Amino acid sequence: MNNSSKVAYPKRRVFIIDELALILAFFTALVIRYRSNVVNWKQFYDGLYISFLVVLFLLQIIIFLLYDLRKKSMYLMDPVENFFTVAKGKILLIALGLLYLYSVQRGTESSRFVVAAIPLIDIVYDFIFRMLLKKQYFAKATTEEKCRTYHVFRPYPSVEDITSAFAKGDYDELLIHDADSDNEEAAEQIIAAAEAAGIRAYVNMNTLGYSVRSGIATDIDDYAAIPVSVRKEKFNLFGIEYSIARCEEAVLHVMRHIKELSGEYICFSNVHTCVMGKDDPEYRQVLNDAAFVFPDGAPIAKLQQRKGYIGAERVAGPDFMEHIFRDSCDGKITHYFYGASENTIEELKKSLAEKYPGMVVKGYYSPPFKPLTKEEDEEDVRRINESGADIVWIGLGAPKQEKWMKAHRGRVNGVMMGVGAGFDFHAGTIKRAPVFVRKIGLEWLYRLFQDPKRLIGRYFVTNLKFICYLTIDRIFHRG
Repeated sequence: MNNSSKVAYPKRRVFIIDELALILAFFTALVIRYRSNVVNWKQFYDGLYISFLVVLFLLQIIIFLLYDLRKKSMYLMDPVENFFTVAKGKILLIALGLLYLYSVQRGTESSRFVVAAIPLIDIVYDFIFRMLLKKQYFAKATTEEKCRTYHVFRPYPSVEDITSAFAKGDYDELLIHDADSDNEEAAEQIIAAAEAAGIRAYVNMNTLGYSVRSGIATDIDDYAAIPVSVRKEKFNLFGIEYSIARCEEAVLHVMRHIKELSGEYICFSNVHTCVMGKDDPEYRQVLNDAAFVFPDGAPIAKLQQRKGYIGAERVAGPDFMEHIFRDSCDGKITHYFYGASENTIEELKKSLAEKYPGMVVKGYYSPPFKPLTKEEDEEDVRRINESGADIVWIGLGAPKQEKWMKAHRGRVNGVMMGVGAGFDFHAGTIKRAPVFVRKIGLEWLYRLFQDPKRLIGRYFVTNLKFICYLTIDRIFHRG
């Protein structure tokens, strides 16, 4: 069975529940509106509602074919993504339905309550049905309660330490990372300890030194496969050449080519820096001279998706950091942090030591907030290079950090990555938006509420310019 036939059956089930939810929402709205005389409601509107239902039913088919089928499977979406996918589809449905009513000049005859209630009730029904269907589909692989997982990374702790942790009753399951032939005996001992304690034991998928996570695996001819490199093609937006990747494959690519990327730099460009690149050709060239420019902004990633690039997603600097931190706990890739304030650096040290034991950090340095002399700059470069770090994280803020990396290309030995506020997020000095806010593309709004005085001008001015530039480009068929 090929991959397409595998996903066809679940998608048909989604289509069926979408139509069922619509029909139930339609009659629920009628019952609420005509509860005192529901049996004779059709006498009042002479079949208008029936024709309206038929039109909505047909429109739902069109929306499913042109909208839902282009989205990733609802089985791969979390509840937040599912809800907003449903809501967007229903808003489009009722908009087209209203257009139909007024085109046949019967908009004034229908009950406003019924017309308004149908999409709202439909959203609720459809979302509930999708969650029930998803739960049933994965019933054999999931449990209703959240399991507490004990993660075991290299170097593995002793069996005594693991047994002691299990004895406290704080864990339900065990996940062993990097259980390959080199440490098979140690892994077997840990699994035996888990079995003796009645703890479920798992080993993760691992390839090329990367711990595979949910969402990146894909069926290729009945085999679970993951992408291992960033594609060569680029997505041009306002003259900036953006790379196309998911966060996980971007991390894996960098890990596999860490030595080849030595002396190069990587940028994470959001809407703000994209507009800056549009306005400033020199800064645009700085971005394009990077080994990779990843789309840190959700709007840029969505434009890539609309162009038909499969697997195109937002690659946010803080997310990239988190993935690579987790997969370098074996000490094979080392780190250096250059930038941010002294307070942030101190908090970052504590946070990384607690969250990522085994991660090797060769140094931290907070440069003074002033232009450096030639001697000071040379001293910074010497300090970084003598550390021998593979990755040099730069947190100077845009556009300073990108210009700094370009100026030090080939002078700094490690691969430089400009992550801006990523230092603060991982240090905990700035709270990052909840995951569901990030998924719907409103992380910028969350940050605006945190620091309105500094960010209001940046977000509203640059966002407006971004929309204007995008509109102009579309008019003239550019990009």
